[in-house]
Amino acid sequence: MELNKILDYAIMADETAKNPVIKSGYVTNEKTYNNYLYNDSFEKFVEDMKTNHPVAYEMYGKGGGKELEERKVGKNIYPPKMASFGSSSRMIYNLMKDVDGFLFEKKLPTTVGGIANLDGFTETADKCVFVEAKCREPYTSKDGIIERKYEDLYKVITASDKTDVACNIKVIDDRKMKVMFMSGDTEIHSFDMKQMISHLLGVATAFLKDEFEPKKIDFIYLLFNPKLIEIKEGKSEIHRIYEQTCNECNSVDFKALFEVIVDYLQSVKRLGKDKNKSDITNNFSFRLCDQSNIRGRFD
Repeated sequence: MELNKILDYAIMADETAKNPVIKSGYVTNEKTYNNYLYNDSFEKFVEDMKTNHPVAYEMYGKGGGKELEERKVGKNIYPPKMASFGSSSRMIYNLMKDVDGFLFEKKLPTTVGGIANLDGFTETADKCVFVEAKCREPYTSKDGIIERKYEDLYKVITASDKTDVACNIKVIDDRKMKVMFMSGDTEIHSFDMKQMISHLLGVATAFLKDEFEPKKIDFIYLLFNPKLIEIKEGKSEIHRIYEQTCNECNSVDFKALFEVIVDYLQSVKRLGKDKNKSDITNNFSFRLCDQSNIRGRFD
């Protein structure tokens, strides 16, 4: 069994042991998906969201990922993404739904192309907090294939003396390239550097376009810690990949990388070129959190 599904079942066992009301085994198209919430349990989950957290319900309902709907791929019908026990969206929702002013599914244009979809966001008088959540994602393989619209930015990052991040590019064709990310001597395999760069592009773009007033920028990377639950099958490999992901993440100076991205948007894309870069970059901070300590950042 794939490691991501093993983790799903471990989370399922942990949750159902703590709350016997939660049942597993979503049924659709005459097939049962045991690593998903049972239909009735998921319906109650959605109804509670709709009644008690209507803003979140609207955001997830309108989100591009269609988190609350069954998915049709060809002739196959799959359960809603958020019914998965290993769903990152479900994880962050359960953790943060009662935090006043916390929003889900924040969309930020990247200027380079496309939209950065962040899992969470909140704004106070003195800071903006952006959250990206990862649960089962590090345990799936990545092919490193990326659209070439990022090529110029990656070359700027690699050439910069402000950051140790390097993007080793191998062009495949007119549209695609294969990229190996490095942070100093550390190869980035499990941590999703491509997506993280996209998120930093979105945050930088928003501030350069005055969508937010100059203030502190906190970026929180919420990574599910599998060591906090019981895992039987595949435990050592799941723990190894988790530690590897943390080590890769911690090897990167994200403040320096963010500064390079702001430089690129100002000098190459001519976005907010008259703004004082320091007003944005000096206020940036990055924090790696897990499900046990993220609430402490908001209490």
